[in-house]
Amino acid sequence: MDWMKKISSDKLLVSLVSLVAIGMAFIYLGKGPGSIQSPQTEAATTSISSPSTKIGVLEKELENKLQTNILMMDGVGKVQVSVNFLTGLKNEYVRNNNVTKRTNKETDKTGGTRETTEITENHQVVMPSGSAQPVIVMEDRPEIGGVLIIAEGARDPKVREGIHTAVQTLLNIPSARITVVPMGGA
Repeated sequence: MDWMKKISSDKLLVSLVSLVAIGMAFIYLGKGPGSIQSPQTEAATTSISSPSTKIGVLEKELENKLQTNILMMDGVGKVQVSVNFLTGLKNEYVRNNNVTKRTNKETDKTGGTRETTEITENHQVVMPSGSAQPVIVMEDRPEIGGVLIIAEGARDPKVREGIHTAVQTLLNIPSARITVVPMGGA
């Protein structure tokens, strides 16, 4: 059981370090010295706020990652990115599986025998001592339902195609789930 606790704590540590690194990268790229964004594009990177659920946080994280990458592309200009998930988070938990098999043989007064077998299965989720959260073996990100990119430079077919290809490559999703449209207004 100690190895399961180690795996869980190692995954938690890696997740926390990753989130801190991503946050610092966004701060550095978006606001720090040598910023890639110009004052004009900085206003365009604010997006509609998502709920503060795990799914909302994942959608926001993915939108920011895509937006950061797309803004670095030549000719794109201002960008707005929206991501929608089809499914929720998928967690697989460590389980303590116990199977008990009991066989009874009975003989009645006339010499007949009857045999019964009782099988009891128990698949209890493992909870670390002192914790209310079960031990997670695997956590999968939700399936992406669609991505909408609104970009100033999407009027140019080459820029639009470049954005589309970049998003398809980054997310490994079918082309039909990605829409790239030009930004309206002046």
